[in-house]
Amino acid sequence: MNRKVRVGIATLAISLPLALSAQASARTLWVCDVPNEGTVTFVSAADAARHGIDRANATAGTVFHDQFGETCRVESG
Repeated sequence: MNRKVRVGIATLAISLPLALSAQASARTLWVCDVPNEGTVTFVSAADAARHGIDRANATAGTVFHDQFGETCRVESG
């Protein structure tokens, strides 16, 4: 029983900061307005990923618009 309690506390001690930091750093969103569906968030990532998401939006966002009529944008959330 003592070992299970220590493992549980260790797991909580490791996972809690990771969960909190993931939520705090997820500020860049790639959002598309999908016809007949509404607004859909395709990517939620840290601000450090902003450059890559901007590039994806420039290329894939154009294809999504031309092929499916979706309008995509990058937002800071």
